[in-house]
Amino acid sequence: MYQSYYGMSCNPFLKEVDTINPFESNDYKELLSRFRYLTEIRGIGVFTGNPGLGKTYSLRCYSNSLNVDLYKVVYISATKDMTVFDFFKEIGNAFNIDVGSCYKTEMYHNIQREIILLVEQEKRLPIIIIDDAQNLSRDIIHQLKVLYEYEMDSKDYITLILVGKPELKTELSKNIYDYLKQRIVVNYKLNGLSREEVKEYIESRLKLANVNHEIFSEDALNALYSCSKSSPRRLNTLILNCLLLGFQKDMPVINSEIVMYAKGEMDLE
Repeated sequence: MYQSYYGMSCNPFLKEVDTINPFESNDYKELLSRFRYLTEIRGIGVFTGNPGLGKTYSLRCYSNSLNVDLYKVVYISATKDMTVFDFFKEIGNAFNIDVGSCYKTEMYHNIQREIILLVEQEKRLPIIIIDDAQNLSRDIIHQLKVLYEYEMDSKDYITLILVGKPELKTELSKNIYDYLKQRIVVNYKLNGLSREEVKEYIESRLKLANVNHEIFSEDALNALYSCSKSSPRRLNTLILNCLLLGFQKDMPVINSEIVMYAKGEMDLE
């Protein structure tokens, strides 16, 4: 349909294309540099931003770049109904620990032992990533100390990355987490795509599809920036809707009016 109409050799606004050819926005570059810094020094990093700004996507790119012989990545997507046992069971499973019949203290000890063995004997650094960390209960947050407090040893054995919505930062700022805040070495808030980055992103995607003619007018690009709310995810959806509408209306160059139609079809209000 619209792919051939606009002369695109592929659909460059699908998630799969982003994975293979990441657009290096300022947020993307800042996130990866901080992830790598954390990998080197170990400690805790907190990354917050509204949904759709690319947090999980950047994490995936970072994880895929790591040498599996040097690093062990444990990824956990937190849910609101997750208990302390559920949380540490996922970590235990990642380290091949049977926690089914363990008491809590025994489970903690076994996880700590496996982490030490991984670092000291296998020379691999554990990197534990908790996505949607705003869903963590206070009990789980308090028990995170199990991952970095070792008896008679002040050495940091892991890199812990907490990623979530802005309310995660609000929760962690409370005085009850002072002991945790002392170990946070990176705290970054995503800003989303700038107006110029929206234009650069669209141009770079169209180039991947071998498009060398104008598809979006200047006023359409401005409207896409305003309507996307700086979110790469929302921008992609908007663009796909615009391409479909433009094809249906036989408009080889998409203008701001088409963008507003596309926005209207996306929004529920």
